[in-house]
Amino acid sequence: MARRTGGPILELGCGTGRIAVPIAQDGHHVVGLDRSAAMLERAERRARRASLDVRWVEGDMRAFSFNEAFALIFVAANSFLMLGPDDRWACLARVREHLAPRGRVAIDVFQPDPEVVVGLDGGVVDEWERVDPEGGRVVRKFSSSRANVDGVTQRIWYDETADDGAVRRISGTTTLHYLYRREVDLLFAEAGFTIETLHGDYDGNPADARSRKLLVVAKRRERGQKRERRGS
Repeated sequence: MARRTGGPILELGCGTGRIAVPIAQDGHHVVGLDRSAAMLERAERRARRASLDVRWVEGDMRAFSFNEAFALIFVAANSFLMLGPDDRWACLARVREHLAPRGRVAIDVFQPDPEVVVGLDGGVVDEWERVDPEGGRVVRKFSSSRANVDGVTQRIWYDETADDGAVRRISGTTTLHYLYRREVDLLFAEAGFTIETLHGDYDGNPADARSRKLLVVAKRRERGQKRERRGS
């Protein structure tokens, strides 16, 4: 996608730079925005190790402001699901204001099975174990999810084991507001966008209610341009 649009490129919710840095390595001018100063510190170290000049900005994807327009603005890794209905509108309004005339917005989210969501009862899931490339320490990720009226409240914690066996735990809680296929067209249309592609996987298959992914690429709808109707 970045190769198709060119730069400059803005990633919202960039985290530790896992996606932004490889895009910068491909020769693009990249800006990464995230609310977490700790995440941005790791992103900066990642870019420095690769000898890359990436601009990291601490800020809110609902209320950001830059003095430049972007050819591509994207939200990856389900970060868009952290926004409730009103916050989605706020985010897309800022995106619309920051897109270049031929710019694109891309959003990548997980679409869960509603029956699975209803069954989330707070049980602990041991998600993965890996070695931190920065310090060589073993890190394990756990999660616990519970459905409620606002979405799914998810607690995530990381246990980092040092060489001497001491364990340091980092945890956080967030609410995921799932976005379903039937909501996508209305959301983007009302926010002033025309959807170009809506895929349900990375193979390019059309999204439907059973798709586990929703991959949206949209462009700004100019004034006077009629909305397009899309099938579900």
